[in-house]
Formats: sequence, structure tokens, C-alpha cells
Amino acid sequence: MFGLFNKEKEEETTPEWYAELQESQQRWFAFLEKLEVKMEELATAAIPELKQLLEEDEDLYKRTFHRVYAGVRGQLNNIREKARDTYEEKINRIYYDLNSQVSVLSKHHDLLSDFRTACSDRHNEFERKFEHWSDQIEKTQERDLEIEYQKILNEFETIKDKFSCKQCGGNITIDKIFLIETYISCPYCQSQNTFAPSTQARMLQNIARGLAEQRTVHLYEAFETENNKERELYHQRHELSLSKIHQTDSRVLNEINTKMDQLEIDRQNVIQNAPKLYQVYVRAMYDEWNKITPDLKEHNEKMYQNHS
Repeated sequence: MFGLFNKEKEEETTPEWYAELQESQQRWFAFLEKLEVKMEELATAAIPELKQLLEEDEDLYKRTFHRVYAGVRGQLNNIREKARDTYEEKINRIYYDLNSQVSVLSKHHDLLSDFRTACSDRHNEFERKFEHWSDQIEKTQERDLEIEYQKILNEFETIKDKFSCKQCGGNITIDKIFLIETYISCPYCQSQNTFAPSTQARMLQNIARGLAEQRTVHLYEAFETENNKERELYHQRHELSLSKIHQTDSRVLNEINTKMDQLEIDRQNVIQNAPKLYQVYVRAMYDEWNKITPDLKEHNEKMYQNHS
């Protein structure tokens, strides 16, 4: 894929610096391969541990998980930085040094350009692998918020009939999940009682939007799928446009133009449809959010108006 130095060249026509380029490229490829192995080993070991830690960490704020997660991310980023630093030090340095010495009119300048292209392409492949493992590690933060929500509901069912008036001792039923301390009137003596929700109940406000997004993720994915079509259709049309450059057959040109016209129609339809799908998602997400925390509906709807 990255074979740069496969062309056999006459001994007398090979510049003296060509061997140095070969050696630098080989070392660069080998270095990236070692980093990729190290990156994969780090990620494959850390991912199951992070998932288990998130599940078992009883701290509502998951501080232990986030501390370990930050450490793993730091190690992964360090590997990436090593690649970037080495590219600047070993590849760009030799390229710019030689580029200042070799005329662009020289028949050997292509060797220098091809060297940089091959090394850059190999670096881009490394970056794609980094992004893959970075995404996989990031996904370990994803929590099943339905489970956490059910715990809050179960706790509410347990305590809703166990609150009593501080003045007369009469039973006061808690009729909904409160997010903050609230004054509740006693139905018997009318005195005001302060009800303080548990730490777990207070967390409902923090997970409500995330839970609403999880419940409507299928709508967001439908929007993303439609939205991505625009770029795909654009590139297809662009490739057809390029194919016309050296085409002289009028019949073939007409066929290409017809295909291009249809692709543009499809692209414009996507441009119009994608925002509609996004609005469907946003409205559904806010509706779910309001169901989870009805006390925040007025505040949420103001946010929705700004979102729209």
C-alpha cells in the first residue's frame, strides 16, 4: 500500500541521499507499527476494566471511574503525541533539509515528494487507528440510565408513604419525586414540613436529559443517516463531473449529465429533509425529558425554543 521505493533505479542515477530516505521511511513505518501494538494492548486491556468499574462504582458521581478513565485517555494521547513528535523530528526534518537542496526541476525531486507522501499516508493510517480506539474508550462512559432511573423509582416507592408531620405526627404521602428541598403541608394540621430528597433522587435532574436522549437515539440516528447522505451524493456527483473531462462521446456525456442531475435532485431533497428529521428528534427528546422531570417542563420548553 505504501510501497515507495519499489522502482528499480540505475545505480549511477540514484542520488546519495536516497538510501537515507529509504532508511527513514522503514524506521518510521516500524515505529508506528510498534505504537499501534502498544495502543491496541492499552485499549483492549482498559475497556473491559473501565466498563466493570463504571458498573460497580457506587459513587453517584462515578469519581473513581472518571479518575481511571482520565488516566487511560492520558496514556492513549501520549502515544499519539509520540507519533506526532517523531513525524516532525524525523520525517519533516529530513524532507525540508533535502527540499532546500534539491531543485524542483531535478528528476530526483519526485523521490523526495513520494517519500513525504508515503510517510504522511502511513501517519494518517495510524491516526485512523487512534480515533478507533479513542472512540471505543469514550464509549465506556455510556451508562444505562434506565437502570439508574429505575433505582430512583424504586426508592421513591419505598419512601413515599413513610414521611410524617413533625407537628402532629400525621402521615404525609409524597406524591412525586422532588429534586430539591420542598415545603409540604400536613393534610391534618396544615403545618409546613420540609422534605429533603435523597442524594439519589436529586441525581434525577442530572441524568434526565441523558435518559431522554437514550430513549430517542433511534430518531437521532435517522437524522444522522440522512444528513450524511448529502456529502455522499455530493462526492458521487463530483466524481461523475471529473469523468467528463476527457469524455468525447456525446451519448456517454448525456448519460453522465442525467445521472448528475438526479444526484443533485436527491442531494437537495436530503438538504431539505435532514433538518426536519432533526426537529422530530429534538421535539421527541424534550417530550421525554418533560415526562422524566415534569417540574422542569417550563424551563425545558424555554431551552427548546432556543434550540429550535
